Amino acid sequence: MNRFDHEAKDWDKSARRQALAKAVAKGIIDAVPPGKYEILDIGCGTGLVSYNLIPIAKKIVGIDTSAAMVEEFNKKSPSPQIQAFQKSLRECGKSFDILVASMTLHHIQDLEEFFEEAAKRTNGYLFIADLWSEDGTFHDRGNEDVYHFGFDPHYLAKLSSRSGFEGVTLYTIYQIQKHRNFPVFLLGLQKISESPGARRYPSVPPLR
Repeated sequence: MNRFDHEAKDWDKSARRQALAKAVAKGIIDAVPPGKYEILDIGCGTGLVSYNLIPIAKKIVGIDTSAAMVEEFNKKSPSPQIQAFQKSLRECGKSFDILVASMTLHHIQDLEEFFEEAAKRTNGYLFIADLWSEDGTFHDRGNEDVYHFGFDPHYLAKLSSRSGFEGVTLYTIYQIQKHRNFPVFLLGLQKISESPGARRYPSVPPLR
């Protein structure tokens, strides 16, 4: 059992997590053209971001390594069209319109593999919300399952381009207040597909 299993039942009690999830979801909703989308939430936790994306969702699939987080996610589901599963990105076979990874990427060791797997699962958008580069003091409990102390999102955009993503939009979406402020960015990427007959998605407009 990992630490997220232990924390799952009380996860939603954090006002900070609630506010961050709302900010991330609003940023995504404001970025994409009006419509209904099939969404994959990577590292979905209890669904704080997912459930705020319902206004633009035709279907939401959450995935997480924590069984307890998945259980809490599914307790809140109002529909079979909104479900979470304990599985990895590699195990997801369906193509989605929107991929979301909110406060997840710093727990993923191999970033190149992540973007390669993400590219196989969308011809649309990938949104990443995570910490700007920090000094390793963000996690009060220690860094045993943390592989990156935040990111330079410009580096992530460059790395993702090797897997066919472009159309970057970037801004600071939220400030997490602890012993100091930790800014969180929202990075929007668009997958460019040259496959005949592939669905074409409008470019993501820059956000202010």
